[in-house]
Amino acid sequence: MKARLLAVISILLGCEAAPPSEESWILMDRPPFPFELEEGSIPFQHDSGSRGLRHIGESVGSGGALFDVDGDGYLDLYLVQGTADADAPNAGIPKPNQLFRGTAEGFVPHDGFSGYGDTGDGMGCAAGDFDQDGDQDLYITNDGPDRLLINDGKGRFTDETEARGIDQRRFGSVVTTVDIDLDGDLDLFVGHYLEFSKEDFEPCMRDDLEVYCAPKNYPGVPCSLLINDGQGYFSDLSEKAGLNAFPSKALGVLTTDFDQDGDTDLYVANDGEANFLLLNLFKETGEVRFSEGALLAGCALGEGAKEEAGMGVAGVDLDEDGDEEILVTNFEAQSNSCYRNDGAGMFLETSFFNGMASPSLAWVGFGIRDMDVNHDTIPDIFVTNGHVIDNIGEVSQGQLQFAQPDQIYLGSANGFSVIEPHAEAPWKSGRAAISGDIDNDGDLDLVVTCWNDSPRILRSTAMGSAGAPVIGLELAGDGQRCSKDAVGAIITVESMGQTRTREHRIQSSYLASHDPRQLFALKQEAHVANVTIRWPDGTISPTIQVKPGAYHKIELGKGVTRVTPFSNPKP
Repeated sequence: MKARLLAVISILLGCEAAPPSEESWILMDRPPFPFELEEGSIPFQHDSGSRGLRHIGESVGSGGALFDVDGDGYLDLYLVQGTADADAPNAGIPKPNQLFRGTAEGFVPHDGFSGYGDTGDGMGCAAGDFDQDGDQDLYITNDGPDRLLINDGKGRFTDETEARGIDQRRFGSVVTTVDIDLDGDLDLFVGHYLEFSKEDFEPCMRDDLEVYCAPKNYPGVPCSLLINDGQGYFSDLSEKAGLNAFPSKALGVLTTDFDQDGDTDLYVANDGEANFLLLNLFKETGEVRFSEGALLAGCALGEGAKEEAGMGVAGVDLDEDGDEEILVTNFEAQSNSCYRNDGAGMFLETSFFNGMASPSLAWVGFGIRDMDVNHDTIPDIFVTNGHVIDNIGEVSQGQLQFAQPDQIYLGSANGFSVIEPHAEAPWKSGRAAISGDIDNDGDLDLVVTCWNDSPRILRSTAMGSAGAPVIGLELAGDGQRCSKDAVGAIITVESMGQTRTREHRIQSSYLASHDPRQLFALKQEAHVANVTIRWPDGTISPTIQVKPGAYHKIELGKGVTRVTPFSNPKP
């Protein structure tokens, strides 16, 4: 590790350093890791659209979604595809986005699904029940016109973008579902990356090598807020909400009530510029408007008060004090960030203190996911890394690599230690980290998308190896006081003197939409947990006793309406 850090520092200082050996990174005494790597099990090859022109948009895609398209109880997988400019050399025929059906054996190519194959230059997507008819629809961001696909409940999608009021033609990046005006439906917050024109494009050079330009070479673009009328038709309230005052280079967005005033705020990770904390003023004013407070709150800049290259985001209560910390992945030599929440809307950057910073300095972080990988009830962090300069090996004379290792930040009472989940496998350039229980066995698996490469499955073996008691929760609103997806609900789980709090959100990480179900590991001796839900409208449900070993569907006003036992873990 030290060798790689020295290599990064030497490049920044213009010095030379010997390339590090593989053994300098792999920890020979690392603990056994509860994931099995499945390489090549998903027949998908990402196309970045790169054809030698090095337009910046080629370097940052793409993501995907895990969601149950047809209601059969298995998560299906939607993967977003890039595409080359039509006039690029060897552009070829654009490849469509792909949908894979989830089965007990894994993901298989679609059978009967239709209408999902957008051929735009894709970035991210968000799954949600936008029209409140009980199934999951899709919003897709593109470098170009975005798409809204409406699901008929059987896996047949219809492109209803224009009919439902969507007209987003800028460089879309991240998109997240959020009930911003507390009216019981899902609104959409769409991040935009930057303003790029291929007509005005000028190549960037390092010595005599052409490289992808940095985002600072291009102006930012304001994000968009699309308000749902309750039936899945949208109005653009971006200007009225004040978003035009904040040109962004958004790649990650986190939704939560940062100032604890009863409505949902937004944290935006910007690439190469200060991050935003967009505080929702709806509760105070009755209008959808934002004020920006990241600098004052202490979460705009990284260590040393510097602007950083924010990519992925996550929110997790690391210290079990009832509020969530903000985690952000950044560029090499910047370190990933951990903004500790004091519960009153103020933050302190603590990544060097808790052990997250130093192991990340050598890498370019993208997707990030908080998860309890070993079921010890302490949050762990998964990060997928990958460079954005495809010829960085030539530029750095072999000191840096485009393909980079994934990392697990294993949590403990003393902070984080880092291990690799698949040290023996070839490295790739990772982008999105999408989480979900793909085999319904009560532990959290991962699908990692890779630049110009096939995705990876990291299938958790935690339930098969540790056997800790785990409870699964599936929240459902009534579509009036709370959206059917219950986004923004606060879950509190108490068991054996331990209390944990988690906000229910579906999108985070990087260009990713996750399994909407929640999993909580309990202490080994636990036989029951007390679960309380504070719904987005402020309603607090009566405490429910939940036994481990199953998913419990909890509906607003009805309590537990379905219990589905976990499947047996694979041997």
